[in-house]
Amino acid sequence: MPEFSDKSEELTQKPKELKPVEELAPQPEDTGVVEPQSVNEIVQEAEDKQEIKLSPPSKEMAAKMLAEVGFKDRLEGTKMAAMAGDIRESLYSFKEAVKFLHFNVGSWTDRGIGSIGYINPVELEKWIRNVFGDLELAEAIGTEIKVNINYKDQARAIMPLMQQRLRQCEEIAGEETKA
Repeated sequence: MPEFSDKSEELTQKPKELKPVEELAPQPEDTGVVEPQSVNEIVQEAEDKQEIKLSPPSKEMAAKMLAEVGFKDRLEGTKMAAMAGDIRESLYSFKEAVKFLHFNVGSWTDRGIGSIGYINPVELEKWIRNVFGDLELAEAIGTEIKVNINYKDQARAIMPLMQQRLRQCEEIAGEETKA
C-alpha cells in the first residue's frame, strides 16, 4: 500500500500577502495615453520647432497653387475613421489638401470619433512637384519623409509646411486683389 505524506503542515501555512487591485492596475500617468491635440495645436507646435522657412512663391505660382486642378491631376486621400471606416476622397486643390491632411486620433478608441486624413506623403510630394511646379515645397516635404519614419511624424512635419505655403499664396493673392 502506498504511503501518504502528512501535508497538514503545508495546508496550515498562511497564504502570501495579496496586493490590492488598485496597486496592480496601471495608474493614469502610467498608461502611455497621450491627450489628443487639435490640428491647430499640432501645427503651432511644429511651426515653433520648424527650421524650414519657405521663400514666398511668385505671383504665378501662388495663383496656380490656389486654383483647382482637373480630374486627371487630382490627388487621392483617405479619411480613416473608427466608426465609418476608410473613405477615399479626391482632392482638387492645394487648399483642399491642406485642410484634408490631419492626424486627430483623439477618442479613437473611446468614442470612435477620432480620424486621420491620410495622404500618401510620397504621392503628395510628386503632386506638388509635378502639378504645381513648387520644387521648394516638394523638396521640403521629401526631407520630412526621409527624417520621419512613421506617418504620424511625417504628417505633423508636413502640415505646417503646407499651411505656411498656403498662407503665403493667400497673402500674395490678397495683395493682387488690392492692387
